[in-house]
Amino acid sequence: MRPVLGLIYFAATLLAFAGTSFGKADLKDRMKERLPKVLAAKNAGTVGEGSDGLLYVRPSAGDNDVKLAKGENSDRTSYFVQAAKAVNASPSDIAKQWAKGMWAKGSKGHWYRSSKGSWSQK
Repeated sequence: MRPVLGLIYFAATLLAFAGTSFGKADLKDRMKERLPKVLAAKNAGTVGEGSDGLLYVRPSAGDNDVKLAKGENSDRTSYFVQAAKAVNASPSDIAKQWAKGMWAKGSKGHWYRSSKGSWSQK
C-alpha cells in the first residue's frame, strides 16, 4: 500500500506543479511565490509541518507567521482536493503523502507536529 500511495503523491505533485489541466495556475503561483517565506519561517522555527500536510504556527510565531500559515493552508487544502480528484484518491491520502515528503525534504532543525499535537525537531 505504501508504494502505491507514494506513487500517487509523486504523480499528483508532478501533474499539479507541471501546470496540467487540474493544477490551477493561480494556486501554483501563490504557493511558489510564498515558498521563500515558508522556508524562512521554518528555518526560524516559527512554523512547522503537520502530519496532516498543513503548516502550523509555533509558540514563537508572530502575526505575519499566522497569516502566512493561513494562506498556505488554504492553498494546500485546495491542492489536496485537486490532486485527489486527478488520481482518484482521497484528499487525506494526498495530504499524508505531502507530509511525509515534507519530512523527507526538511532540514535539520525544522519542526514537525504529530497528529496528537506534539512537536518534534528533525
